[in-house]
Amino acid sequence: MRAPHPGAAVVRRPLPPVFRLLFAGTLLNRLGILVPAFLSLYLAAAAGLSAGTIGVLVGLWGAGSVAGSLAGGALADRIGPRAAVLCSQAVSLAASLALAGTRRAAVLAAVVLLSGCASTLHKPAGAVVVARALPASGHVRAFGLLYWASNIGAAISPAVSGVLLERGAGWLIVLNITTALCYSAVALRLPGRGPGGPDGPDGRGAVRGLLSPFRSGPVARFLCLSFCLALIYLQKQSTLPLEMAAHGLSPHAYGLVVSLNGLLIIVLQPVVSRLAGRIGMDAQFVLAGLLVALGFGANAVAGAAWSYAAALTVWTLGEILLVPQASAFLVRHAPEGRAGAYQGAYQFVWNLGLVLGAPLGMTVRQAYGGDTLWTACLVLGAGVVVLYAVYAARARAGQPTVDSEAA
Repeated sequence: MRAPHPGAAVVRRPLPPVFRLLFAGTLLNRLGILVPAFLSLYLAAAAGLSAGTIGVLVGLWGAGSVAGSLAGGALADRIGPRAAVLCSQAVSLAASLALAGTRRAAVLAAVVLLSGCASTLHKPAGAVVVARALPASGHVRAFGLLYWASNIGAAISPAVSGVLLERGAGWLIVLNITTALCYSAVALRLPGRGPGGPDGPDGRGAVRGLLSPFRSGPVARFLCLSFCLALIYLQKQSTLPLEMAAHGLSPHAYGLVVSLNGLLIIVLQPVVSRLAGRIGMDAQFVLAGLLVALGFGANAVAGAAWSYAAALTVWTLGEILLVPQASAFLVRHAPEGRAGAYQGAYQFVWNLGLVLGAPLGMTVRQAYGGDTLWTACLVLGAGVVVLYAVYAARARAGQPTVDSEAA
């Protein structure tokens, strides 16, 4: 199935009820999840741990989120979206209750690892629901709306969590438990295992399912290019705050600039997704990669809050284009019954970009300076765009490199 011609009319069909349930569940989950920033505050307030111990525990949360992406993909394919989401929320509930009931660092390590795993375990199930419930022409729009829901929840969550934390650290756990129960109730109406899911409990089959996206040439190349973009994009959480501070911006100014990212996504996501559907999926990825590269590269010449905000606006537009396009790409390339594993592979490389991108960016900045780091981001992003364009051109010419319909 080929993507619509850029100039073709796009028919917008009503979204099915099951998608509306998934949208609501995604928003609820993102609202209540105990993200690393508030996890740190909770551990400091409730457990009285040292900064070094908290740092290790937050790192374990990140490791759990990376592992949960892959595990969630296999789980969604094998037992279906409904059971996968229920399993993830059961893990989240168990982790929350254990977090509230223990103060021992060794036990907290296992609990925090499980909590991080639960934060991503449910996500690939959404790809399975979209793949079954909507035609291919509606995938980009659907994934864009799920991304929109996640960002709405992310925008509300800090304010709600901050108010609850002032009343007592335990209220953060109450919020997590409440949203997990609500998402579980929503999940009861999601579809179960489909007819094309993997059969049998064979362990080798499960491993093959996890590895299959990385063994498919077009998908493996796409994942590699996406990982390179993740290395660039996730500098926003590591080196960008330091760079802004080095130019004399206060923490308050940094917070205002970075909050623009979420605001732009909430305001522009529906509009950008609607317009992007007219330009084709190859062009979406190329444009997204170019915007991410230019946006982060522009930090080399930024110095004031307004210039960092302008650069942020550019790379946020790239983010808005990239996330739904990537999910649609993987759904269209996935064999029957493997949509969850393919989506999990993408989330795995994206989270891996955070794990590796932060120390890599810090090392480059410390050794060669901020200007070199942002120039490297620009060059790497440009390389991603060129390689993708070459693969897409070969696919259109009939060579088995990247499937142009899904790229």
